[in-house]
Amino acid sequence: MRNDVQRYLDLLERRQGVLRLLADGLQQSRQAFIALNLEAIQQYTTDQENLCAEIRFLDQETEEVRQKLAAAFHLDNQTVDVEALAKQLDPNTGRRLRLLLNGLASVQADVRRLNRVQAELLRRSRRSINVLMNLIAHCQGTCQPSSPSLGFPSATRLEFGGLRHV
Repeated sequence: MRNDVQRYLDLLERRQGVLRLLADGLQQSRQAFIALNLEAIQQYTTDQENLCAEIRFLDQETEEVRQKLAAAFHLDNQTVDVEALAKQLDPNTGRRLRLLLNGLASVQADVRRLNRVQAELLRRSRRSINVLMNLIAHCQGTCQPSSPSLGFPSATRLEFGGLRHV
């Protein structure tokens, strides 16, 4: 059982570290997006997808260990909370668990905030791109290049590079 407790704490620490990496990546990708560095944006997006996959894996592992601990401490599997689990552990381990979970909550709040900022940036950018696309679509007929045979007399066309085969 002590191994399960240690594994649970280790998984929580790893999750916290991965979430910090995700938060840093969101900040850096925002800077790349503002600078229009497409290669960096693609790299950050790939990195973020990988970090999210790792978080999902850690969440599955954590849930399995949490259920083992709930069974070992005779706690309700569905409603076991951290405080109930922390009370079953020795004081130092319980304190460590609470600190880890407080840190996790803080990092998760940062990731949520950064994710909302990123989503708003993308929404605004999409809106700007749609405006530009509409502008281009409506202006296509107004600025068409002139036909070479219409704009200049034939003598002038010959002087500018011999456009005889126009």
